[in-house]
Amino acid sequence: MKIAYLEWKCFNGEATKTEMRKQGYEVLPFFHEGYNDPRSQEFVDYFLTFVKENNPDVIFSYNFFPPVAEGAHQAGIPYVSVNYDSPYVYLYSYTMMYDTNRVYLFDSDWVRELNAGGLTNVFYTVLPGNVNTPAKTGDYSCDLSFVGALYNEEHNFYSRMEPKLAPYMKGYLEGLMNAQHLVYGSDIIRPALTADVLNELHQALPLDPDQTCAEPPYYRFLTYVIDRKLTSNERIRYLSVLGDRFGKAYDLNLYTLDANARFRGIRNRGIAEYNTVMPQVFSQSRINLNITLRSITSGIPQRCIDIMANGGFLLSNYQQDFFLDTLTDDGSAAFVPGVDYDYFSSEGELVDKVSYYLEHEDERRQIAQNGHDKVMKYYSLEKLLKRTLQ
Repeated sequence: MKIAYLEWKCFNGEATKTEMRKQGYEVLPFFHEGYNDPRSQEFVDYFLTFVKENNPDVIFSYNFFPPVAEGAHQAGIPYVSVNYDSPYVYLYSYTMMYDTNRVYLFDSDWVRELNAGGLTNVFYTVLPGNVNTPAKTGDYSCDLSFVGALYNEEHNFYSRMEPKLAPYMKGYLEGLMNAQHLVYGSDIIRPALTADVLNELHQALPLDPDQTCAEPPYYRFLTYVIDRKLTSNERIRYLSVLGDRFGKAYDLNLYTLDANARFRGIRNRGIAEYNTVMPQVFSQSRINLNITLRSITSGIPQRCIDIMANGGFLLSNYQQDFFLDTLTDDGSAAFVPGVDYDYFSSEGELVDKVSYYLEHEDERRQIAQNGHDKVMKYYSLEKLLKRTLQ
């Protein structure tokens, strides 16, 4: 079988092509700069020519791209996309309705929403784990590390909107975020974004929906503005607490885009490159912390899978999909807390569990090994491709 593979700067791209070839597929890489433009007729024309010349049986990409879907639909070829980004407005594209699509999402809440809207070609999957630990090139060992953006860059959406809000609306949003900070597993902000609230937000920050998409009116303000601000608040707050509590006695590292970010007791080591540095951070850190972007309401982020795949111990905030049993042979939970990983659901619980696992080395090591084994058994790149392509 021939697989046309869309080339772009995605995670696990080279490993995916290698695994496809290992499974006996002929891989046909293709690229056109219009792949990320939902209105690109040039891409569609290029794509149809490519199909005519190469006769692929399946189109594959990480993340869903409307012009690829359009080309696959016109050519009558199945288009398989595995999506790891959230938020991702293209999943509301009108091209999602084509019956040639096979769309895989890692957030079960999102799958249920799109299924309920009539998109029966949207399926749930845990994202793939790929063991990618290169030869040790540096000392990344520490007691606790966090890898991730702080979403505090200048001129972010919330910072651009906030000065133009009426004081009562600013207080309303702050109250919602403070309440949501206390709750995992349930979105209390979304239903509070009424038409009147959205109208005021739009006056302060015009975010017009893409006319090629049927996105809900709240979507951009919730996921690109409020959820990112909430995530920024949480990550900064948790890191500050951990630095104050453990920074004197333990080695805590932060890997982030913001070179100027400073937390007492935490060393900022800059960007961790995905293929070379990040796997070493995960394997050499005693505790790897995950604080999920709030637009991911139930899913297991790719970073969690990468941590476990590379043998790291994962301590994550609560995410519902850790407990799903849809992709295991025996119907067991995807990941068992205290066995394959562990989670926290409050600031106090985070501090308690960090303290516990820093003092219980053998248990921490065993959990890290169990998590690695679970990923390799059920959620490896090999297993993902077999599920989505066969």
